[in-house]
Amino acid sequence: MIPKVYRDLFDLPGISGYEKEVRQYMKKEIEKYPEFEIVYDRLGSIFAYKKANVANAPTVMVAGHMDEVGLIVAKIEKNGMLRVQPIGGLVGDIFISQVLNIYTKDGVVKGIVGSIPPHIKTDHKAMFSDMILDIGATSYEEAKSFGVNLGDMVLYDNPFSYTKNKKRVIAKAIDNRFGCGLALESIAHFAKIDLPVNLYIGATVQEEVGLRGAETTVNLFKPDVFIALDASPVNDAFDDKTMAKLGGGFLIRMYDPRNTMLQSLRDYFVDVATKNKISFQHFTSMGGTDAAKALDLNEGVLATTIGLPARYIHSTAAMMDLDDLKEARRMLFTLLKTFNQEIIIKLKEQTYEKKTK
Repeated sequence: MIPKVYRDLFDLPGISGYEKEVRQYMKKEIEKYPEFEIVYDRLGSIFAYKKANVANAPTVMVAGHMDEVGLIVAKIEKNGMLRVQPIGGLVGDIFISQVLNIYTKDGVVKGIVGSIPPHIKTDHKAMFSDMILDIGATSYEEAKSFGVNLGDMVLYDNPFSYTKNKKRVIAKAIDNRFGCGLALESIAHFAKIDLPVNLYIGATVQEEVGLRGAETTVNLFKPDVFIALDASPVNDAFDDKTMAKLGGGFLIRMYDPRNTMLQSLRDYFVDVATKNKISFQHFTSMGGTDAAKALDLNEGVLATTIGLPARYIHSTAAMMDLDDLKEARRMLFTLLKTFNQEIIIKLKEQTYEKKTK
């Protein structure tokens, strides 16, 4: 069974710029561990900080991100229909005939994305500019009377659920409440463990619209090492020759367009995982994570990602495997216990020598 924090986090609404409920949940959980100090940036990212047990220690930062992709209300038409604006990387096709929740100040208003019947449809490509969100209102005035306003957050009505085998779960926000949940598990795990590094663990805001919280927090905390915790898209449902799959272990993210993993760091990840019998998969991606932003800030930061394989991210629902979560958790906990000033210097200077073949 998946720990409760993940179930709670998956179901919370929180697109980029609307992370308030997720942040409140994380704050409540972090407060259970007085060994950590709660710190924020000015955009709303939240982190737990624990000082090293040695002097002149390096700083390690571990970050999920709180925001998920979604929509906002962009226009209310005279006939009561709503127009929406995507927030983050989304395509229109996934929304046709979907039941959506509009989060108003007065509560949730339900609607459905209108689908033109095939008898009269001429263009089968779904464009956001052509979509209407039907909330049952008959006029602009009635839609307003429902409490709907411009800028209201819109999300899919897909609550957390287990698949039949219980090893895989479905949820709307695996990307990236996985990272938030693992951050909270890490805070609980290291509350009573002293480390020779200054440790920041938490979650950023606005990753899906430009890695913005990563920039503000890295500038604030100035880490020597940055580890992003993020879900990454695997295509094993459609391609049996794909690089990674569900159930194969956590992802060593060797490359994305803005972060090529430093060879010394890649070697170290492989050594740590191999020595501790942690299942892993090499992975490349055409997307990015907060590690891409951290990499070239403050004259350069040793930055990479512990990835969770996930199917169908950036849609209305995704799927993950609990075995992969277990391996990602084992890797993060083990990795943090190995870090010290000597190791981090070797990784930065690329003098670390690979131990396994």
